[in-house]
Amino acid sequence: MSDAPSATTPPVTTDLGIIAREERAAADAIRAALAAQGIDLGARPLDLRPLPFAGTWGSASTVARSGASDLVMRDLEASGELEGLSKKEAKKKASALIGPWAQELAEQIAASVGATGRFARVEAVNGYVNISYNANAVAARLIGEVLDADDRYGLAPADSRAERIMIEHSQLNTHKAAHVGHLRNICLGVAVTNIIRGAGYPTIAATYIGDIGRHVIMCLWCYRQFHQGEEPAGDASRGRWLGEIYAESAARLAFRKDALAFLHTVSKEDPVFVEAIDKMLKYLWRTNTVDGEDIAYLLGRVTHQQEIDVSELRDENVIVTFWPIIGDQLRDEVENAQPAVPEPPADGEEAPAPPSMTPEERLAEWERLNARMADWWPRVPRWEQEVKETFQLWEQKDPAFVTLWETTRGWSLADLRRIFDEFGATFDVWFSESEVEDEGRQIVRELLEQGIAEISDGLPVVKIDEKLGLEQETYRTMPILRSDGTTLYATKDLALTQKKFVEYHADRAIWVVDVRQSLYFDQISKVLELYGFAQAAKNLHLGYEFVALPEGAISSRKGNAPMLEDVRDAILTRAREVIEEKNPELSEATRKEVAWQVGIGALKYAMLARDSNKVIVFDPEEALSFDGHAAPYIQYAHARACRILENAGITDAKFEKALSALDFGETAAEELSLLQSVAALPEVVQRAAAEYRPLHVTNYVYELAKTFNDFYHACPVLKAAEPVRTARLALVAATRTTLRNGLALLGIEAPEVM
Repeated sequence: MSDAPSATTPPVTTDLGIIAREERAAADAIRAALAAQGIDLGARPLDLRPLPFAGTWGSASTVARSGASDLVMRDLEASGELEGLSKKEAKKKASALIGPWAQELAEQIAASVGATGRFARVEAVNGYVNISYNANAVAARLIGEVLDADDRYGLAPADSRAERIMIEHSQLNTHKAAHVGHLRNICLGVAVTNIIRGAGYPTIAATYIGDIGRHVIMCLWCYRQFHQGEEPAGDASRGRWLGEIYAESAARLAFRKDALAFLHTVSKEDPVFVEAIDKMLKYLWRTNTVDGEDIAYLLGRVTHQQEIDVSELRDENVIVTFWPIIGDQLRDEVENAQPAVPEPPADGEEAPAPPSMTPEERLAEWERLNARMADWWPRVPRWEQEVKETFQLWEQKDPAFVTLWETTRGWSLADLRRIFDEFGATFDVWFSESEVEDEGRQIVRELLEQGIAEISDGLPVVKIDEKLGLEQETYRTMPILRSDGTTLYATKDLALTQKKFVEYHADRAIWVVDVRQSLYFDQISKVLELYGFAQAAKNLHLGYEFVALPEGAISSRKGNAPMLEDVRDAILTRAREVIEEKNPELSEATRKEVAWQVGIGALKYAMLARDSNKVIVFDPEEALSFDGHAAPYIQYAHARACRILENAGITDAKFEKALSALDFGETAAEELSLLQSVAALPEVVQRAAAEYRPLHVTNYVYELAKTFNDFYHACPVLKAAEPVRTARLALVAATRTTLRNGLALLGIEAPEVM
């Protein structure tokens, strides 16, 4: 995803919050002062920026310089002094006079703005107009606004925007286990939904469950063939169990591919291995153990470090005969291994890449494959055929198979609902692949009838670039149905997106899906535009990069991607240890609750604290840091604010009478910084929504927590004398609310004790 918003991104709105109102008041006063001097800015923007001085709260403007330019040019033209001069000469003559005019105009503006009595101080300095806000008055209004709005502070009025947005995320599959990569999708989807809704857009949160497709067929084939009758008790545990069956089915069906890939890797990296295998294959040839043509083929492939194509063998099972030889050679390598001393590369040559596996790792992988070689290798072709036959049971809607699918789907959905509950993902709409298959086929028929799609090499396709009249390849050609009539992802996504527009009246559809699908979703949108849905031009694919883990940090029970529940369990265990170390006096129940809030919060924040287009390397220790850029640091700031107010015996109600007369005295720089930070939340929400970047909110809450800690250490609260004590307590209460609301936008809880 680009750092910049797309062309269809809604504009940033800053017409929210106390700072926006102060800036608007300053801008209005400046425009009125200019009008009194006969200067009308018209549609030109008024330059207004924060005062660049530490310990100040206000706005500065260069408008006097641009206004002076207008006045100088008008005066010179009236006097005739510009006659006969080129534009360049006229501009140069005017520039020499602007400085004094700018200062004079700035003084006039400052006098006019200061006369309003709205601001603490207004000055003209070197042609700039500097407006300082009345810190006590603005602080009182700000804190009152925060405490009055409570959990709505920072958010726009609900449904105050016209555009209706549907956000689809957390597209988990039934019959499969969720892995760590899904975690970023869930967290990003929840945060984006919260932020866009918080910015005032009518928002529909949707998930799209993959409840049919090859992965489901593979799982049910494996279940029927090898595991029927072994079901564990409880639907949730059965959902996880189905995920393990799917992993087994994938391992069975990919067994030949994995074995050959291993053989190719070893032969490519180990010349000694190649030499030994060459000798042993020739021995098999001489003893007529294996067909000569197969031996010749294998010799050629291994010697030249080329991949083996099983279809080229006369007897595909020759690999089973050949396999023990590999193990013998690998054992010899491990037993006789010498420390590797790489030779320096010759002049002009690059150093060879290090082996991808150590001798011990090679032997371990061979042993893993060898345990199944005799049983699985010969059966893979038959298994593939059985999977195809199982797919036909679905296509034909075989009653017994459909019943099995419905039952097992229910097991998986129970598990998915648990995951969504744990990570705070709630949905207004649940879609599933199975419900849009037939609708997708109907769209394909209509696209063919309208001439938008055509048959190419037996497939219905849309030649998008051609239909759009594009000469340069951009969107390419998109298949929309298989030649045998079975559906593709595109078949179903076309139907689903149409449903979003027609049945849910979405003006914009957003997909939270990994970066690899960018072209695909562009194609879906363009086909729908050709189909007549103009709103498809506003669709957005919010892509994200992958999640990696430090080597050895978290192991996975199944496959290469760590399972989501393994990552969750590891972080919760560590969170419990950290909380017990930090606050052993908490009750058992409270420790358990806080550990959950901190652990899940740490996971979510880690998934959101990097831009979506950056790979995340998730380190549990960093995620649980109380000192770094992590959720516990921010949560602890919230808990500290709660503790201060508790020790003061303060409730928000106690501030009601005092807010109109808050007095910070001589406002400290740390107080001003914290007030400014609290005031910024409404604008941050709008910016994050406009750019679809939760990163703005993660950075904001971190900086707010940091600013609060600076304030806490520099400005005594409980020991301060009145009226400063009450003012600072009110600021602590406003900060607590703002931290809680900022974290809530990210889907993170704010503990009151830690």
